[in-house]
Amino acid sequence: MGMATGNPPYRASQEQALQVAESCPECSSIKPVLARIYGNSRIDYRYMAVPDFTPEQKLEGDENFFDGDLNFRMPVEKRLDKFREVAVPLVTDVCARALEDAGVKASEIGKLVVVSSTGFLGPGLDCSLIKTLGLSRDVDRSLIGFMGCAAAMNGFRVANDYAVSHPGKLALMVCVEISSVHTTFDDNVNDAILHAIFADGCAAAVISGQVPGSAAAKGKFGMVDTHGWLMEGTEDGITLSINENGISCVLSKYLPQYIAKNMGGYVEGFLAKHSLQKSDMDFWAIHPGGRRIIEEAQNGLGLSEEQAKYSWNILSNYGNMLSPSVMFVLELILNDHKKALAKGERGLKQGLAFSFSPGVGAEGVLIKVM
Repeated sequence: MGMATGNPPYRASQEQALQVAESCPECSSIKPVLARIYGNSRIDYRYMAVPDFTPEQKLEGDENFFDGDLNFRMPVEKRLDKFREVAVPLVTDVCARALEDAGVKASEIGKLVVVSSTGFLGPGLDCSLIKTLGLSRDVDRSLIGFMGCAAAMNGFRVANDYAVSHPGKLALMVCVEISSVHTTFDDNVNDAILHAIFADGCAAAVISGQVPGSAAAKGKFGMVDTHGWLMEGTEDGITLSINENGISCVLSKYLPQYIAKNMGGYVEGFLAKHSLQKSDMDFWAIHPGGRRIIEEAQNGLGLSEEQAKYSWNILSNYGNMLSPSVMFVLELILNDHKKALAKGERGLKQGLAFSFSPGVGAEGVLIKVM
């Protein structure tokens, strides 16, 4: 019914981020390859919640989060405290705008789904949103964590199931990731890649259960089905961990190969459930997880640069924001659809959105314009 996205205030260029990495004493042995890693990312800008990477943009009253010696060592509890500090106003703003876009009041929300892999809190963001948005105190709540970049798909599934099984009730699903508070620099290529691609962002959607063809559903993006598939022999592809120095991730060098090898069968199996083929899809919302992720998804599915243009756009201007990323892609697609309708054109008919979870799992949503 409605969508909104948002980011923290600090917009860092890839050149600025590279300068920080090259100045970090922990990166001595990998310094010769940093420029290549950052330069080949096809990322131009990213948003961060802390001003450490963009000192010239520092807002009044804000302070650098990390020490000036650039060792980026900090206990995980302090990182999570900072997550709460920056995430609460961000999710409140984005959720409020999603409700406004949907034309509904906070009191109409019966289900709240909060998604994050970078912030584990108790009481959590769900409790904060009840207070800041004015949601009902008896709202049904679900928290989804540690599903990585695919977590929005899981959030959609939970929200969709609630909306379908509770006619007339609405679900609010929000994804927020603040990767910048977990920045570390160890002297290895994996950490360099993480800092070269990950960023901060938030996205929210309001979902209702409607009968296809009804007046209430007309013109809306309908999530008609979801589909997950845990790939075989890919356990090392994406691994997440919580340690004393923060939340971290390891990406296997074989991850792009896993995606290229498995995506064709995954998509064909998903579409076959609905007697559809790839040629029936008007749009593709590929998770913009990195240059190789998009490229190998294209290779595995035989997609052109034009078909992947929305994902490349988000990667270039926002980097990999983990779970909100694919929702940013969907927002671009939805906006183009609305523009086409405003011109009297047909607009879009149907498409597929997908992203990847630790394991490696592919999680997707089949979307049709009702």
